[in-house]
Order: sequence, then C-alpha cells, then structure tokens
Amino acid sequence: YFILPNEFGERFCYYGVQPNLNKYFQLITGMTKTNAKVYSTAFTMLAYFFPLIGAALSDSFLGKWWTIMSFSATYLIGMIMVTVFAIPNLIGPIGQVSNFLTFLPMLIIAIGTGGIKPCVSAHGGDQYLPSQEQAKDFFFNIFYVAINIGALLTQFIVPKLTELHCYGQDTCYAGAFLLPTIVFAVAFAIFAAGHKFYRIVPPLGEFLPLKAVKASILAARRHSKASKEERAAKGHWLNFAEKEYGGVFLEEVRDFGLVLVPVVIPFAFCWMLYNQNSNEWSNQYYLMNGAVFGGKDENSIYIQSTSFGNINAILVIILVPFLAAFVYPFCTKRGWNFSPQRRMAAGFLLIVISFAVSAALAPMIENAYLDSGRLMKDAAKYDGKYCEKCYSAWLQLPQWFILSLGEALCSPTGVQFTYIEAGRQFRAVSTSFWLLSTSFGSILIMIF
Repeated sequence: YFILPNEFGERFCYYGVQPNLNKYFQLITGMTKTNAKVYSTAFTMLAYFFPLIGAALSDSFLGKWWTIMSFSATYLIGMIMVTVFAIPNLIGPIGQVSNFLTFLPMLIIAIGTGGIKPCVSAHGGDQYLPSQEQAKDFFFNIFYVAINIGALLTQFIVPKLTELHCYGQDTCYAGAFLLPTIVFAVAFAIFAAGHKFYRIVPPLGEFLPLKAVKASILAARRHSKASKEERAAKGHWLNFAEKEYGGVFLEEVRDFGLVLVPVVIPFAFCWMLYNQNSNEWSNQYYLMNGAVFGGKDENSIYIQSTSFGNINAILVIILVPFLAAFVYPFCTKRGWNFSPQRRMAAGFLLIVISFAVSAALAPMIENAYLDSGRLMKDAAKYDGKYCEKCYSAWLQLPQWFILSLGEALCSPTGVQFTYIEAGRQFRAVSTSFWLLSTSFGSILIMIF
C-alpha cells in the first residue's frame, strides 16, 4: 500500500518529462533534431546508469529504505529545477537557451531516479517470506502494472498541459512539468509514512562490488597457479577464495555472474531498439495525420505523438496481467517449458520485429508527408495535426502492439528474474545491472 503508490508517482513523474524532452529541446531551447535526440537519449542513458550507484550504496551501506529516501529528495530537487527553468526567458531567450542549463536539471533527475530504480522493486520483494513465492510473483506483475498506469496517465495529461498558453507563449512546459512534480512529492510522502510497516533488510556495511571484484581476482590468480588435482578438488574456480571470503558470499557472486553475462549484455541491444520509440517513432508520427477517429476532417480531434504513445502503456497494462493469469499457467499445465529466459528471448524477438515493421512503413509515410507540401525540418511543429495527404497515425498500431507484447514478456520477467536469481546480498545490485542494460542500449544509440 505504500510501495506501489511510490512507484506509480515516480513513473508518473519520469514519463511526464522524458517523452516530452525531444519536442521541448527543439521548440524551447532551439536544439536541432539531432542534438535533441542526443540529449534526450543521454538523459535516458544516465537514468539507467545511476542505478549502479544507488544499488551499491543500498546493499553496502545505506540499506534500501535510506537509499530510496535520499535519492527521492534529489529527484524532487531536480523536478523543481526543471519546472522553474521551463519558465520562458528565465534562463535565456527562447530558442537560445544554454544547453548546460537545460540539461542540468535532467542530470539531477537522472541521479535521483537512478538511485531509486533498483531499490524499490527489491524493497518490495523483501516484504515477502521465502514461502510466499506466489504472492511475490503477483507483486512483481502488479508492480509493473503500477509503472504503466503512472506512465499512461501522465502521457495523456502532460502533453495537453503543454498546449496551454502561459507567460505570453503558445506553450506551457513550466505548468506541464509542475503537475508531475506535485504528484511525486505526494508519492514521496506516502512512502515515507509507511516506514514502521516495512520489513527492512540491513546493509552489510562493506562495498559489495569491490569485495566481489577482489574475491574474483584472488580466485583467478590462485586458479591459474593451481594444479589439475587442486582445480578438480575445488570445483568452481571462485572456490579458491573461499578461505578469505566464505562459501556463501562466493556462491552469490557466482549467481550474480550468471545473471550479468547472459542477461545484461544481449539485452543492451534490445533496449537500444526499444528506447528509440520515443524519438524515432515520434519523428515518424510528426509526419502523419493524428486524427483520433481516423479520417481527414479538419475539425476532428487530433492528438500529439506523446499522447498516441500511451497506447504502449494501455497495451502493457492489459497484456502483463493476461500473460500472468492465463498464458503462463496454460503453458505450465500443458507441460510447456516457457521459462523466464524463454519469455525474455521471445520478447526480445518481438521488439526487433516491431522496428522492422516501422522501417518498412517509413518510405511511404515520408513520401506522403512531402507530397503535402511540408518540409521535413518543420515536422515537429505539426506533430499529428491535420494533413490531407498524410497517412493516418493508426498505421503505427501494429508496430506498437508487437512492441508492447515484447515488453510485457521480457521487462517484468527480467526484474523478477534478476531479483530471484541473485543472492540476498546482491539483490539491488543485480536489479541495477538489469537496468544498466537499458543504459548500454542508450549509449549504443548515441554511438550509432
């Protein structure tokens, strides 16, 4: 009752800002389309990199409760800054705003959300006993639904707020960013109020990542010098450091390694594709006719790309419970081994297919847009507005459905998998490495 509202509020806040950055950077700060993509991708990359720091502090020194509290305060400061800095002409003339001042609040928000990300789900998992596996599975699925409900609501509301007139301008990003700031502040207060009800796992008081590296180096050095008989007697090469670090710790290091290599590295390429939907698919949407009910009536209701992107959250909210309640049990009863690893692999494949569909549609969408007499450089100004010759934005529906099904298969499963497979000491760190795969994906976008 306290953890889920916190996650809802944090995601409401994050997705109230992140999907709007591409357009905010272009229209308000004067960035080119390329620079806007780089800076918005950099924000996503940092938001999924800083979980490493939050997780390390959580498992080693602060514990999950204090880590969430301290980084939430940082997050709130960043949100207040971006709301104030969005006031027109406050930090510079519109279209000529310093990139440093524009990105500074984003950096603080990335630090805050990054510190929270690996700890909230792990803290929720800590509330269940080992015998409550079914309840724990239910929690992780509902946790992901809470994420998407927050994302869904904010992406409907915030883009509409940007269209208001304030401070003498035709846009109102300051007012739009104020709402997520308030929602997060309330969620922060609710989470803090639940302190006395939590089962809190204390930190170990030592820096676990460094300890794991030292143990691995020591074990590797001894393994390289050992004879065949000694290697056979020890079994796993990490056991050569058992005397100094203990068998339990080394077993958890080994389990962590099994999560790190087969999950984090391949899924960096998965998230490289997925993270581009907020940029590439938005840029594609700018070239389309965003009439809600289809058709090309100039008096119809038209929506922006960020609002249309809510179809992803709607589908995920439907698909995640459906998969958990019907598909997975059905497979189990039939004796089909649809293990977490296979779910994640299937999700990966579907995400790849969704972008292949988008790429196949791109030439015809671009040609129709150009035939309407509009210029590509002005695309962000239109963003789904009336266009007689443009294709309907509903043409993107198949790619969104395939993407959402892929996400529903791999993302909540990945969070649960990295928590369950990791030892007690490494749960937040393990979750942070799952999130790090998203950061690596964003880095790949910036490189390529």
